[in-house]
Amino acid sequence: MEHKGADRRIQQRCTKNVSMTCSQLNHNDDHIVTVRNYSSRGMYFESHEAASIGSFIVLRVMAAHEMEAFASPTDSPSQFSMDSSDPQACEEFRSHTVAKVVRCSKLVEKATCFGIGVTAMMLSNY
Repeated sequence: MEHKGADRRIQQRCTKNVSMTCSQLNHNDDHIVTVRNYSSRGMYFESHEAASIGSFIVLRVMAAHEMEAFASPTDSPSQFSMDSSDPQACEEFRSHTVAKVVRCSKLVEKATCFGIGVTAMMLSNY
């Protein structure tokens, strides 16, 4: 018998904090988000901006000059890195992803933050 609250996802998730930019598809409204976990089929990230369920977004890794521009003493961006001890699911990371928003909820513990779940629609190999 499976215990209540067990993770029933088919795809194994990689838990990492990675800063990315997020914008609506075909818009120039980039803002910084923090990816908390991902798999080959989706991501969960936190953002200070809400996202509409069913909307399409573009997530991409920040360039070095963007990392410097957005760095602050209290909340510096996290770059993606791989370690030899990382699980195989961590190899599924993509630097550029078009995704569909499937969940968006206000986080109780963070007053101005939203938890957003997305399904990957298009993946690049770089």
